[in-house]
This record gives sequence, structure tokens and C-alpha cells, in this order.
Amino acid sequence: MKKLNVAIVGFGFMGRTHFGAWKKTPCAKVAAICDSNLSQLSRKVAGNGNDADLTTDFKGVAVVESFDELLARGGFDVVDLTLPTPLHPALVKKALASGCHVLCEKPMALDVKSCNAMIAAAAKSRGKLMIAQCLRFAPAVKYLHDVVASGKYGKVVGASFDRASMLPGWGAGGESWFLDEEASGGVLLDLHIHDVDFINWTFGRPKSVVVRRHVRPDGVADRATTLYGYDNCVVSSSASWAASPSFSFEARSFVELEKATIVMDAKRAAPLQVYPFKGRPFTPKLDYSISPYEAEIKAFAAWTLGRRASVPITLEDARDAVALVEAERRSMRAGREIMI
Repeated sequence: MKKLNVAIVGFGFMGRTHFGAWKKTPCAKVAAICDSNLSQLSRKVAGNGNDADLTTDFKGVAVVESFDELLARGGFDVVDLTLPTPLHPALVKKALASGCHVLCEKPMALDVKSCNAMIAAAAKSRGKLMIAQCLRFAPAVKYLHDVVASGKYGKVVGASFDRASMLPGWGAGGESWFLDEEASGGVLLDLHIHDVDFINWTFGRPKSVVVRRHVRPDGVADRATTLYGYDNCVVSSSASWAASPSFSFEARSFVELEKATIVMDAKRAAPLQVYPFKGRPFTPKLDYSISPYEAEIKAFAAWTLGRRASVPITLEDARDAVALVEAERRSMRAGREIMI
């Protein structure tokens, strides 16, 4: 049975999270790690969640500092990019040109133009490209999308999505590139991208957006709330980096349909709860035995090996989430509604 050799590029919190997921994927093996700061391999990492693999034993894994050196060495089938967003387009194109499959962390890029260039590069390559929108692989998220799309409980009346985190501070040495909006896209593009993708995927493209924000004294927008323009349906989403360090991270969704209310909250004993107008509330029976990160990596590996026809997020989906955030950022800066 063919086994995929994987090179992880960028070994901070997300690189280590992917590393742990690849180790649980029988058809794959991490063959190389690339990071320009090799102290990442031994330092403590932090982030939103507890899926990072904190091992310091990299026996049998090649370690290199340069991406070009990595490509020159070869010996792998997959490049897994877990680097800051501005680096995605150029490195994705280089990796695809080398014939590798590429898994690239979200968000796809800082702007739609760059996303389109990545899509064009994928079309010309024999390698496959997937953007790691991990929540597409979360059982509760998929259930919520599917039940809304089915119309089982009627049309959507309203929905709210709230995602709050302590201020990112898990860069090398404690600094954080996330706070540089030119590098990360800020709270809207980085933290908020999961909910934006779900809104596009589930409710379709809105007609307009209007955003209100809070700005810290240093100029960083650390909280934003968006109202999306749909016909006879009220949808909003908030993203915040203003939570206290003791709060850490939480995400909640509240969807009201004509015949039911559905609440999704990972902090609850039951992450997903359905409250129908008729009958008793219930908890859908879902399989939470593997993390969304592990599920996405297993799906990507199977896709590259030809064992499945597709993955549940297209490159166009990932680009369209960036496009919606672009409109939100215009609204945030202008302080008014933006038509899409």
C-alpha cells in the first residue's frame, strides 16, 4: 500500500497540530519539517485548542530551514503549509509546480486576487490543493449545515455566530504576527473566517454587509460584529480578540428556524442541541471520536491517493470566504453598509 511522505512547512502551534494528525493517519508519514526558526522544534507552543503534538523526538524526520532547500531535497508527496497567510500564494505555487499535493492552512490568502492565482496554479498542476477549513470536517458543523439545507425545520428566521479569544500571543518570543492586519488580515480574516465560510456555505452569498468594530489605543481592531443582508432572515457574526487571558477561547452558534432552534456550543456537555417546536429537545448522535484536524487530514490524504472523489470544500469556496471578508473589511473601514 502506497504511503504518502509529508513535509510540514511552519512548525508553530498549527504545524504541531497537523503533525499530530498526520501521525494518526496510517497511509501517511511525516518525512520532513521546514521552519526558518528551528527553535520552534523545542519550544513550548500555545494556541486555541489542545490538539498540538508537543513531542521533541523527530527521529527519522529531515529538518531544514529553507523552503527552497526542502523542495530541492524532495522525497515527499505532500507539502503541508502552516505559515502566516501572506506566504501562502507564493509557496503554494512553488510546491504545486514541483508536482506535490498541497494542504494549505486557512485563510487561503489575504485577498481574492491571490486566491485566484492559487486556483490557476492548481489547475495547471498534477498535484491537488486543499485549504484547511477544518470546521467543514466537524460533525456538529456538518449536521447544522445539512439540517438547514434540508429544509426539515423550515426556513431560517435568524442566526448568530460568536467567536471570542484572548489576544493572540503565540508567535516566537511571545510577539504575534496576527496583530499586524497587513500580515494576518486581522480579527475578521483570521478568527472570523470559519463563521464566514459557514455562512456562505449554508445561507448563500449575502446581498450586503455592515460592520461595527472596537479599536484599541494601538490601532488594532480587536472586536468586530457583522450584519449580513438576506431577505427576511437576520444573520450576524461577531469575532473578538478582546477576551481576557483567563477566558481563552469559545465559539457559539444559535440558529432559529421556522420549526426549531439549534444551538452549537463546544463548551456544553452536548455540543449540539436541537429544540423542535413539536417534540422534546434532543442531542443528535454524532461521532466525536476524532478531531476536525485529524478528519480533514485523513480526507485530504485519501483524496490525493484516489480513494475518494472529492473533499467537502472547494478552492472556490475558500476564495469566496475571503471575498466576503474583503467586503466586511471595506465596511469596517468606511463605517457603512457595503453592497456585494
